[in-house]
Amino acid sequence: MKGTFPRLLRYALVHGKTVFLAFLLLLIATCASVSGPYLIKVFIDDYLTAGLWDFTAITILTVAYIVAQLVGAITSYRQALAFNTIALEVIQRLRERVFSHALSLPVAYFERNASGALISRITNDTEAIKDLYVNVISFFAQNIVRMMGILIAMAILDIRLMGICTLSVLGAIVLMTTYRRISTPIFQRARSLLSDINRKLDETIGGMSVIQLMNQQRRFQEDFRKTSADHHLAGMKEVTINGFLLYPLVQGIHMLVLAGLLSGAGLMELSAIGAVRIGVVYAFVNYLADLVQPLAEMTSRLNMAQQSLVSASRVFQLLDEDTDERIEFIEGPDEHRRGRSEPASVLPAGNAMIECHGRQKQLKLSNYRLSIDIQRFSYDGKKDALRDIRFDIEEGAFIGIVGHTGSGKSTLMSLLMDFYPIGQGEIRIGGVPIRQIPKEARTRLIGLVQQEPFLFTGTVADNIRLELPLDQAAIIEAARQAQLHDMVMELPDGYDTMLTEQGKSLSAGQRQLLSLARTLARKPKILLLDEATANIDSHTETLIRQSLMALCPV
Repeated sequence: MKGTFPRLLRYALVHGKTVFLAFLLLLIATCASVSGPYLIKVFIDDYLTAGLWDFTAITILTVAYIVAQLVGAITSYRQALAFNTIALEVIQRLRERVFSHALSLPVAYFERNASGALISRITNDTEAIKDLYVNVISFFAQNIVRMMGILIAMAILDIRLMGICTLSVLGAIVLMTTYRRISTPIFQRARSLLSDINRKLDETIGGMSVIQLMNQQRRFQEDFRKTSADHHLAGMKEVTINGFLLYPLVQGIHMLVLAGLLSGAGLMELSAIGAVRIGVVYAFVNYLADLVQPLAEMTSRLNMAQQSLVSASRVFQLLDEDTDERIEFIEGPDEHRRGRSEPASVLPAGNAMIECHGRQKQLKLSNYRLSIDIQRFSYDGKKDALRDIRFDIEEGAFIGIVGHTGSGKSTLMSLLMDFYPIGQGEIRIGGVPIRQIPKEARTRLIGLVQQEPFLFTGTVADNIRLELPLDQAAIIEAARQAQLHDMVMELPDGYDTMLTEQGKSLSAGQRQLLSLARTLARKPKILLLDEATANIDSHTETLIRQSLMALCPV
């Protein structure tokens, strides 16, 4: 968690003008707030105890007091609004950045980490950070400035009594430091268990059919109950610490300091070091209450601050993960380059070129010859998944790779898509190492139809089109090539039919055909099929083969 808080503050400093305005309003509100007891002190000492009833002067004091209260109320509202505006804008920016960063992470990261835990970081943890900005950072800033104003006013009135009241501040600081040291590991444990709960829920809901088919309800229920009980225990530890260290101790410090303040004023009155006027005592009693109230509120929010900082550290761990982004690219035939937003198209053999422009690097592909030289690849660094795989595939070739279950066919596909770094070896396209080709260019070059396709919530056309600006004719063409068109036309709204989550309203074979159409719509130069017709009948599979052979003339 070291460095988490300064990193959070840097996000807020982007809104420099709003921050400056918020602190300016805060200073005005503080001055107006501390002027109230001071004006009453003037009335008590200069007029009430002296028996001087100057109507004009008392009227001026009354008007000044009312104006100060009105100014304080208005500026307090405005500065609170400014601080909360900053907080909400920062958390929106942070949440969007976290989601964008997650989209840029390599596929291997998502296989190493449970999806439920990642969802927890993007949702629960960022929501906790929002609480930190809205209810902690802005709140602490307001109250610290307010406390400083009160201490300055105390020093102006009587530096001796101010020294006594300062003890409450020192006591609260010691209390906060102790609380932070004790609570940090407990809050970290609680957030980790909450992430485990989300992971288990995600896994259970996703595999509900298998759980019920295999009669595994009791095992999953017991497993969830254990995690929930551990989270409850961590929560009870939080409650115990909060109940003992927060508000009760602050109130105890307040009572001790108040007793010391009154005792000190009495001793000064009886001694020769100078009497304390009754108005000053009144002002100090009010200031002490105003000083202890923000201390108590700040201390009571320490648990929220601690939870939020733990969540922020988890979010920053995700943001610090290396992404798979490399260099920008422009694709086009020869010197006629197209912009990034235009979809790729099939280019004539021997005339194709992809130029990747980095800061000091330019890459060109004159052909799409695929060269594979994998000396060794391992997922965990211990057991080899592939070893000594070497072959070349010429441009325009159509080949099949066969092997028994677990022999590494899908692993080879993943390496061709650069989902994982090859430990020893290299894959080249047109003589260029695949790791040097930007991710966006690589997705245009290579199309992959996976064994288990994933569909998004939306229409059939949206699932084929995705980010490409394809017209209806291009969508239908891709669907026809995948032998999907007739099936789509039988749906209630054709290509405008809405699909449920992950396309569950379609059969497994229909989902594979739609995934194939989506890939063909991109007109990839290299097409990889990972058992893409496993759930399709033999007649449709034959038609698909004929379509693919027409796309890949030798």
